[in-house]
Amino acid sequence: MKNPREKALQIINDVLYKGAFLEESLEILKKSNIDERDYNFIKEITTGVIRNRTYLDYVIKINSRVKIKRIHKIILSILEMAIYQMYFLDKVPDYSIVDESVNLAKIYGNRGSISFTNGILRSISKKDAPQVKIGDSIDNLSTFYSHPKFYTEYFYNNYGEEFTKKLLKANNEMPPFTIRVNTLKTSKSDLMSNLKELGFEIEETVYDNALNILNPKGVIDTKYFDEGHFYVQDLGSILVASFLNPRENSSLLDLCAAPGGKTTHLAELMNNTGEIMACDKSQGKIKLIQENAKRLGVKNIETRVNDARVLNKDFIDKFDYVLVDAPCSGTGLYRKKPDIKWNKDLEDIKSLAEIQLEILDKAKDYVKDGGELLYSTCSLSKIENEDVVNKFLENNKNFKIKKLRDREVLKLFPSTDGSDGFSISLMEKNWLWAFAVFLFD
Repeated sequence: MKNPREKALQIINDVLYKGAFLEESLEILKKSNIDERDYNFIKEITTGVIRNRTYLDYVIKINSRVKIKRIHKIILSILEMAIYQMYFLDKVPDYSIVDESVNLAKIYGNRGSISFTNGILRSISKKDAPQVKIGDSIDNLSTFYSHPKFYTEYFYNNYGEEFTKKLLKANNEMPPFTIRVNTLKTSKSDLMSNLKELGFEIEETVYDNALNILNPKGVIDTKYFDEGHFYVQDLGSILVASFLNPRENSSLLDLCAAPGGKTTHLAELMNNTGEIMACDKSQGKIKLIQENAKRLGVKNIETRVNDARVLNKDFIDKFDYVLVDAPCSGTGLYRKKPDIKWNKDLEDIKSLAEIQLEILDKAKDYVKDGGELLYSTCSLSKIENEDVVNKFLENNKNFKIKKLRDREVLKLFPSTDGSDGFSISLMEKNWLWAFAVFLFD
């Protein structure tokens, strides 16, 4: 294969400039029989550069006479990779980083870019990592922690500077490796004991059946994974199903179900009783749900290809519970998928909010009178959550909010809850409320 740095360069450019996804690119690389040490190095470099991109560009900007926009994209990525290694890693001496970067510039650049790369990196290697001083607090925070300005601005204005700092910092950290105990096949104590015997270090979480594996390498290669004793799932995602908490022998619809983490958890909470209709928009996604359900021993799930934006007359007034874990911007997943920071902007978020409201408008008709509708996103934006929920409630007087932890829209943050960012709203349907509004409005 190519030099590991050259392969990292290729992935970074594919993600930043060609629409590739970092997670998928690394997964393909992992399956290519690559040396494990090379893979870990490439993963570290690519994730680190994409996660800290704005700060790295700031360092280049204050050290370069050439404007960022005039630096060729491939040369810019070479510089970003080098600076990330200098400031964030201790494994490689600076002189070696400069030499390797110049070699990459020789492959992809010209005489001028080679000289430019050598000169700027030798200059930077002699300096400590700079503090950011470019404007107001929002600009400084956005640049230092490498987050979109609109994101930083929202939290700064609504939660304050200190909260925002902690959130941005948490978003730049590696997430814990969390698993959900599948109580259909085992117990938490038995699974913990079995994994500890294999040398895995385990940390309990705020949710009884969610565990953090501190040294997760190889855990999905164990027989306990193969036999369905656990499912790899973030704590926030686990909590979504727990808040809906469906009763046994009830009927439930999961409209956007793939890959099936929440669906199978709901089946577990229902103790494999009742019926769950799990839907998604393609057969490929349905296959993922079926595979996970089979491995986990779930037997009360029926799957169906279904477009959540189109009214399905077969579902009307049929379900006690409806889950809409809607497609979203993923602004709560920055620590897990840092490339999301650069491939979704404010206009994308506004467009997604329209889709989310459209899905909710169809989902409402599937809820029985007295039933519950849970709306969740892995986004922290007000546009996709509070605004969507408020518009929905304005248009549907027969639905009312059921507060979660005394909040109408419950938000989970990496900085305070140890989970990915999630927003969750639970609503109950009752036609008497709509009738009362009609009488007294």
